[in-house]
Amino acid sequence: MKRILLVLFILLIAFLVTAFFVKVNKNETLLYKMQQWMTYDKTDWENYEHNKKLLAAVTNESAMTDVVAAAPENDLYPVDTNRVSPEFKALEIERIKKVDFGRLVATKLAPDHEDAQIALIHLTDRKLTDVIINQKINIKVGTCYQNPNISGYYRCVSCMILLYNREKKDWVEAPNGENFMKNAYDFYQTSEGDIWQARELSMQIPYDYALVAKYSK
Repeated sequence: MKRILLVLFILLIAFLVTAFFVKVNKNETLLYKMQQWMTYDKTDWENYEHNKKLLAAVTNESAMTDVVAAAPENDLYPVDTNRVSPEFKALEIERIKKVDFGRLVATKLAPDHEDAQIALIHLTDRKLTDVIINQKINIKVGTCYQNPNISGYYRCVSCMILLYNREKKDWVEAPNGENFMKNAYDFYQTSEGDIWQARELSMQIPYDYALVAKYSK
């Protein structure tokens, strides 16, 4: 009993110290901040800081909405604001401003590159296979976020992906010929330890700049 009380006391002290020293931003909670410090790696922090800068670039305030709120399908997919026209960039930043990315939870329980590639081969009815073989392309998966839209599955995550040319050692925008790939997907398991499968993206996620930088020539 004394040991349990001692552990609870230590946890309480740790919580109070964290509350005093850790800065909690608007629309974040202390528990969320603690989860960040315990689970985020370098890539997660780079994405987090980049999104903070994008949000700060918009001066007008607007109501924040839930990450999984209904939105047009095309509005779910992440956009590189550095590669679009100034007019579209302003619209994209405004769209990001209306989404509370601070509620997203990055997860390590996600498909690796090979898992994601196999899942997308099945999703595309094996059209991706020809691209992998003939165009020397592989799938690379970035930071994955817990997706509450489980739809009866055991686990679901949302991740941005890119096409990596293993010959040029650089990522490519789209397959040569028909562009049947998107830059983000949901990946799910029907049971614990089951193979990963893919479906169309159902939750808005941020653009994974760290993923692109990692696989850029």
